[in-house]
Amino acid sequence: MNKLLTLSALSLMVATAHAENLTLDGIESDINWDTVPMVQKSLFFPGKVTYAWLNSEEHKGTSHKNFETRKCSACHIDEERGLGDMLVKSDVPQLKDKNGSVVADMQFAHDDEYLYIRTEWAAQSGHPGRMHNMIEFDGKKWKSVGGDRMSKPEDPLYEDRLSFMIDDGSVAQFGEQGCFMSCHAGERDLDPATKEQSLALPVIGLHGLNKDDIRKYLPESRTDGSSWDKPKSQEEIDRLKAKGQFVDLMQWRSTRSGPIGYADDGYVFEYRLNDSGKTVFTWNVDRKTMIPKYMYDIEKTGFYAINREDNNDLTKQIALVEGVNTMPYDASKIKPGQMLQGRLLRMPDGSAGDNSGIASEFKDGRYTVVFKRKFDTGSPEDDKIMKIGGTYNFNVAIHDDSTTTRSHFVTFPFDVGIGEGAEGDVISHYLK
Repeated sequence: MNKLLTLSALSLMVATAHAENLTLDGIESDINWDTVPMVQKSLFFPGKVTYAWLNSEEHKGTSHKNFETRKCSACHIDEERGLGDMLVKSDVPQLKDKNGSVVADMQFAHDDEYLYIRTEWAAQSGHPGRMHNMIEFDGKKWKSVGGDRMSKPEDPLYEDRLSFMIDDGSVAQFGEQGCFMSCHAGERDLDPATKEQSLALPVIGLHGLNKDDIRKYLPESRTDGSSWDKPKSQEEIDRLKAKGQFVDLMQWRSTRSGPIGYADDGYVFEYRLNDSGKTVFTWNVDRKTMIPKYMYDIEKTGFYAINREDNNDLTKQIALVEGVNTMPYDASKIKPGQMLQGRLLRMPDGSAGDNSGIASEFKDGRYTVVFKRKFDTGSPEDDKIMKIGGTYNFNVAIHDDSTTTRSHFVTFPFDVGIGEGAEGDVISHYLK
């Protein structure tokens, strides 16, 4: 039996506060992954390809008579590596050492209540991303350090991610075009709208969601599908969302969710939003004064703060978890050059806490992540409700090597059938 996944020491500490996390042992001991079929999925760098370009005459695929009902993979057969290599060179020449693609080994299994997805891939950097929004003490004040590789190529410190977008057939063309439907000009790294432009928008801006940028959205949320600045009315957006015109988004974050056995739970429609309730992470720093709220509890961790080299010391649990390994900040305990996580993990609740029981490990340069996703989360307003016998549209993304936004890798969309007799490019294996 493949017993690769184990609870980390930190997860064991958290388990007392998070009973669901105890079922991670069940994932390890009850599922014989050697009996579950494996599929390899190639993920590629998507560059600056947008929904508008994909559906324009500039994209030669639009000349196909069945374009609107034809999957990307039907034309681009085994072309992920070539596309990724081409787009890396043309769209991010400053990242000369970035791979154009990555191969993930994936397994899909289910029982009567849960879908399990096991994903394994090699990290380009050879080490995990465990520091995010870091702050460093210079002896007088705290300052932000590090960042993603695009903005801080000389000092990258950023988390890695594994994400799933899921639909149940409600969103037209998502099964064919997948996550590209959420990529538009105006978003970050795609000729972004200014803070002032974003805040001035109805629904999205100051008098709506109060967002000062544009992030992923679906075309159906706009009066013109490719125009970030033309949101439909709030009433119409609410009506369409209630009809299921959104895609589920589950994100395992190596820093901001994984250490406590959760995935960040959200969805995409008029914006990339969190599910309702308390999210799995928040800020650990007052962003105006730059004073941290918590430091490490030395009785639990052996230290008050961390050093840069601790990113690669896997014997140290460096995630900050509220009420588990934290103590109130005390400036007298911190030495110049030491660092703290800018983000604080916490126990989520409400719909935002649905994605629990997530196991993860980094070993020998490879990540392994197992999602345990309840078919019926009880939150149809935020999640896609699944059932045995159903077929669901999937798109997978990996953010690797301290990257964010458009510097990730994506699959072409594919369909997952739950159980024998279901239709799909991949059929989930029933755990009897």
